[in-house]
Amino acid sequence: MKNRIVRALVAMATAGVMVALAAGPASAATPPRKAGVSNAVYFVHGIDWKHGSPYHAKQDCKSVWGKAMSDLRTKGWTGKFVTWGYYKNDVNCTRKVNGNLQTRIQELGRLLAWDIYNNYSKHGKKVDVVGHSMGGQVIRAAITGVNKYGRTSSQWPDYIYVEDAVTFSSPFTGSNWATACTAAYTYKQCSDLRPGSGFLSWAGQNPQSKMKTDWTLIGAGDDDAVTSGSATGMNAKHKVVYNSGQGLEHSTIKNAGGNGLWSYKFSDNNGRTWSPNRDRHAPVRYAYEAMRAPAAW
Repeated sequence: MKNRIVRALVAMATAGVMVALAAGPASAATPPRKAGVSNAVYFVHGIDWKHGSPYHAKQDCKSVWGKAMSDLRTKGWTGKFVTWGYYKNDVNCTRKVNGNLQTRIQELGRLLAWDIYNNYSKHGKKVDVVGHSMGGQVIRAAITGVNKYGRTSSQWPDYIYVEDAVTFSSPFTGSNWATACTAAYTYKQCSDLRPGSGFLSWAGQNPQSKMKTDWTLIGAGDDDAVTSGSATGMNAKHKVVYNSGQGLEHSTIKNAGGNGLWSYKFSDNNGRTWSPNRDRHAPVRYAYEAMRAPAAW
């Protein structure tokens, strides 16, 4: 009799373990959306394509993001800054993966999603993300891929928590320079950024993380590499276009901070209506406000 009871208890315990395993790991409780300056912020740099070999691509994360991070700190941001690199030769990055110019943007998005999940989301912590140029597309790919494949493929995390996403001059509808780069070098990352590419067809419009994500897209009329139309060419609640004649070129827009006034127009309804041109925040300060006070959902 005693042995039968022991066997029954063991069977019940084993069954409970099997049910738990079949159900998979429980997700961490979804963090609330609220205003604040304590979120960790991921910074994702843009493409480095001017090389004779795809394996020579290199970015210095400190050089790319140093001015923006300093300005955000001066303004009062307290959360951790994570500079995330995706080229093997990248330097001065918090973390990086060993990619090159032939590494598809979708794959970089997958790796970024895992980094966010392993370091924050699975612990119930949310992050904000900032991308420049192709970096914005990597962020877009991370959230899109989790939406498409999370919970159905072990290659992607089940979920990520991204509260706010801000992009500087990201080619959401592609760029002519990417077409020229593809013709000259045949790099896959350039190919992904061509107008009408397979990647752009795959990438989601206004992709949302599990906790919902508030997007702010920033472009400039002076940008010769990515038009303001492409920089704001994805469905997103917030769009900002800085007027021409202010020196906000493709490589400098992400560095423009401080308390000076800059002329721009903005939309808070996905471009259906735009404000009159006005003088107010510098691009980095606009990013600060976009992350500090997320819109209610």
